[in-house]
Amino acid sequence: MLNALFLRLVCLTMTLVLLPFAGQSKGEPYDVKEPDACALNFSVLSDCHMEGNKFIRYQMLNQAFQDVERNQSGHDAILFLGDSTMNGQHIENMLFHGLAALRLRNENVLPATGNHDTGNGEGDFEKIEKRWYTYIEAFFGKKLEHPYYCEVIDGFYFIALGAETQTVYQMTMSDAQFEFLADSLAKAAESGKPAFVFMHFPVHCQTDLDGNYTGQLKAMLAEYSRAHDLFVLVGHYHQPMSLGRTFQNGGGFPEIYLPCMSQLTDTEPYQPHEDGGVGLDVEVYRNEVVLRGRDYYRSEWKTDPASGALCEVAYQLKNPIAA
Repeated sequence: MLNALFLRLVCLTMTLVLLPFAGQSKGEPYDVKEPDACALNFSVLSDCHMEGNKFIRYQMLNQAFQDVERNQSGHDAILFLGDSTMNGQHIENMLFHGLAALRLRNENVLPATGNHDTGNGEGDFEKIEKRWYTYIEAFFGKKLEHPYYCEVIDGFYFIALGAETQTVYQMTMSDAQFEFLADSLAKAAESGKPAFVFMHFPVHCQTDLDGNYTGQLKAMLAEYSRAHDLFVLVGHYHQPMSLGRTFQNGGGFPEIYLPCMSQLTDTEPYQPHEDGGVGLDVEVYRNEVVLRGRDYYRSEWKTDPASGALCEVAYQLKNPIAA
């Protein structure tokens, strides 16, 4: 308890010192499409890549968080799909978690771990992973022992998956994690409501603990989605949001690729990239789930670069939610 309180005190003090230099977002309030009919809504962000020597990332995230909080209907959850830090260092965790705790106070934050959060292929994996768990418990109140867990919000199942070894390109999953996933999906099926699986790596990156590609995750999710409503949210690839590339359905279920929240231009002086600052607003209704791309940094709904149409997709539910 003392350790958690100390971390919070140090991080929040540092955040209060930095905020005057982090900028102020000037967007307008917005809302879900149908406030009276919305059964669940949450925001999704990925690849924030906080690092101590690029303050511009901190500024982007600070202003994005302010826009997240402008949603007039509030949130049932806010999901982070991993790589919240660049190297898993203490200073990076302090910057990210202190800002999140202050800007997203009282929000139910559900984080997934990414390869950068646990060292990105370098350093002591177990030590860096444990450090991540320490910050998650101190700031988001979740005591984790594995990179996978399940949280139920108003009967909706949110299932986090994650790599279990030091890796850069693969999501190594143990038999124990698959048993957890099977059990969680079985309970989600009983709920009769859409389930949301979220993780850093795309589905096709899944391997066993020895790094062998097995296709087991894709097969399990595809089988579940035959009769039940399932949405999979992933990051890692820094894929710009567009109608043609973000909302994919190659496994028989929607797999949504989130872009890099803190994407910067390639050369100094680094500036926010036009593809940066973007996340997802997810709204669940009785008959459909609506996914709406939002540029939280610039406080506007995201449009497709090719067509100019809104990056917005509605998926009809196989099993409408009981009234």
